[in-house]
Amino acid sequence: MKLFRIINITFVLGSTSVILVLISLFTPLFSQAVVYIFALLPLPKMPSAAMSSPPTAYVVLGGGLTNDNNNQIILNRYSLNRVRTAAGAYHDLPLPIVLSGAEAPWLGQWLIEHGIDGLISENASMNTCENARFTAKRIPLHHVYLITDSYHMARARRQFALNGINSTPLSAPLPVRRDWMKPAQNLSHSRRAVYEIAAYLRDVIRPQMNCRHADDVTSQQLLTPRGSAKKASDE
Repeated sequence: MKLFRIINITFVLGSTSVILVLISLFTPLFSQAVVYIFALLPLPKMPSAAMSSPPTAYVVLGGGLTNDNNNQIILNRYSLNRVRTAAGAYHDLPLPIVLSGAEAPWLGQWLIEHGIDGLISENASMNTCENARFTAKRIPLHHVYLITDSYHMARARRQFALNGINSTPLSAPLPVRRDWMKPAQNLSHSRRAVYEIAAYLRDVIRPQMNCRHADDVTSQQLLTPRGSAKKASDE
């Protein structure tokens, strides 16, 4: 009888927990909790210079590209929010801006059109791990303001720390807001949070195989936009 009661209580508690988790996926609770926990995660050990130096640059991680109505390549909403965040921070505190990823030419064009130049581009990286490795190769940095979205931030900061670069997070807003009255929007945040949890655990347990080492790319590749590099190779 006692064993039956224990099993029954365990089942009820387990079922209730599952129901609460499922409900939270459709509210801001789950995604906000993930961001909060991510912010508490420790970074890998870094050189003393990285720990003692103030930020000396902004590093903007590309968030993707899309096509407009004329089929022209443009920044998607993730990238656009990140570059806008960089511009706002730059106007408050002018520092060099490093643009990392295949999106770098479009990020740079947007900044130039908004009166910000003297940019540093790293064009070769195709994922977060390469963002960090190739940025470290492109320019010597100890501490940066890192600009990406709040879900991606913990994973990005960890990769930069592994490459000897400390970071102060500057989170860019996401294209879709959390809203208690819009379950579909909250679910999209929850999906993004689940993806980043899985990606973070993957990076810790079994680092991704498609992350090239700094020695695998030349300095010229870092400087050359990917479209230009492809065209040159085709010729």
